[in-house]
Formats: sequence, C-alpha cells, structure tokens
Amino acid sequence: MWKGDYCADECDWPEAIAVLGLSIPVSLVGTALFTTGHVSRRLSGHSQAMRELDRLADEREKRSEA
Repeated sequence: MWKGDYCADECDWPEAIAVLGLSIPVSLVGTALFTTGHVSRRLSGHSQAMRELDRLADEREKRSEA
C-alpha cells in the first residue's frame, strides 16, 4: 500500500486490535466458567457414586451381622 492510498486510509488496525484485546478477557472468563462447571459436575457425580457405595457397604455389613 502506498501512503495516501485508499486502502491505507480505510485500514482500521487500531480498532481491530482493540476488539481483539477486549475479546481475550471475555474468552478467559468463559473458559474459567466452563471449566468450573465441568469440574463441579464431575465432583457431584463422584460424590453421588461414593454415597451409593457407602450405602451398599452398609447394607452388606448389616446382612453379614444378621
């Protein structure tokens, strides 16, 4: 591009870089929320499985005592 060319005048680099700069924090927040939700669901499922295993172990223990 030559200085004073129409394309050079229409180039909005500062605006494009500003939009890119603002999108990075938004994407980081989205990634953090997604990760938090995923880990929370996995831990909830694990806790539920552990409660079920404890319940089965208690039932087995009661049957062996009787």
